[in-house]
Amino acid sequence: MAEMRIEDVFADPSGGTAVTGRLMGGPVRRGDTLWLSGADGIGVAVEVRRFLRLCGRQDNEVAHPDENTAIVLDGLPPDLTLIGLTLTSVAQP
Repeated sequence: MAEMRIEDVFADPSGGTAVTGRLMGGPVRRGDTLWLSGADGIGVAVEVRRFLRLCGRQDNEVAHPDENTAIVLDGLPPDLTLIGLTLTSVAQP
């Protein structure tokens, strides 16, 4: 199971919203569906559009366990506060 607590959020220069954090478990691949959990984001499905490079270590197709990563997501609801929520590869009940 992949899990990442969202530590920061910013607009991706090429469009979309990027979230950052440290990936635990995984890996996560471009095109994967992840779920937001915590507060009002419980059960919201989002899709991994792409990854941004951090310190030149990030693979463009896969985020590996124990990496700090920046993930550009599709399917985010408007006006949802993302910092502090968790992305997970397993749907929450």
